[in-house]
Amino acid sequence: MTFAWPVQAGDKLISLTPAQRAALRVSTTPLVAHAGAVTVGLPARVTIPPTQERLVAAPMAGIVSEVRVAAGDTVKTGQTLAVLRGESLIGAQKDIAQAAVQARLAQESVHRDEALFKEGIIPESRLQNSRANQAQAAAVLNERRAWLRLIGLDQGAIKAAERGERLTDSIALASPISGVVLEQGAVIGARMDTAGMLFKVGRLDPLWLEIQAPAEMAARVKTGQQVSVPGTDATGQVISVGRSVSEAQTVPIRARVSNRGNLLRLNQSVSARIEGVAGDKQWRVPVKAIVRQAGQNWVFVERPGGFEPEQIKVLSQSAQWAAIDGRFSGEEQIAIEGVAALKAAWQGE
Repeated sequence: MTFAWPVQAGDKLISLTPAQRAALRVSTTPLVAHAGAVTVGLPARVTIPPTQERLVAAPMAGIVSEVRVAAGDTVKTGQTLAVLRGESLIGAQKDIAQAAVQARLAQESVHRDEALFKEGIIPESRLQNSRANQAQAAAVLNERRAWLRLIGLDQGAIKAAERGERLTDSIALASPISGVVLEQGAVIGARMDTAGMLFKVGRLDPLWLEIQAPAEMAARVKTGQQVSVPGTDATGQVISVGRSVSEAQTVPIRARVSNRGNLLRLNQSVSARIEGVAGDKQWRVPVKAIVRQAGQNWVFVERPGGFEPEQIKVLSQSAQWAAIDGRFSGEEQIAIEGVAALKAAWQGE
């Protein structure tokens, strides 16, 4: 049996009578909303967000006298990691004691000169000079206090040093955050220079995934899409999509994921799965419903009196199913049998 369809140029509707449709065995299926995976098995590397990492450095030159933790240990905020001894600490405490004395004498001089000026005994210039000396002495004292705070002395120890009491040659270095010791540079007996690395501490939940995706796939990924690591409980979201392409034609995609159970390790190579966003215009159709024409993908949508070709974008597909993007309301029926005959009619064959 032979049929002819008068499809005019620019006319997208392929007219079919019920008899023609039955003879060609054209059947349809409802269009199904789909929030499935954009892609799976993308290579990724586990990294730590920079805001969750801290460096514990030597605040002064000295010798490491105690090491209380090692790489891999879990630590809490304020926990002592190591003890550093240095002669410069004794000198700094002596300096603040001297600065405190000078500041006190300068303040007393101001009080005395204010009284003398009120009695007309000294000129105003001498009072101004006393006040300038007092301001300078106070600035030096504050500078000495700031230095001791910087190297880790608490307020009580600083006040004691100002009075010349309880001078110490060692300082306990504490963890600034709760987390895990990532690196250890401190060794008992080692001589450290100022700013020498003693420890790196990091918080390992959440973590980042640095994903490498083919450029064509990356073009379909948006921030906010769900990400998971198969075989773990790690889940999260895409937080950035790179704007440059590597020599291997991949685009960096960054995701922030939870690390429940601590199954992810820094610098670990994993496979990442990026999911579609629920509510996006993504649909699930059988692969056999899709035809190629002029380098584009199409499906045939049932309309009153026939079928209309609708251009789509294939987001991903397996042997049987494809996730597509297109201008659909969600109530359409699409052809899944007799597709070849519909394509021939569309092309005017």
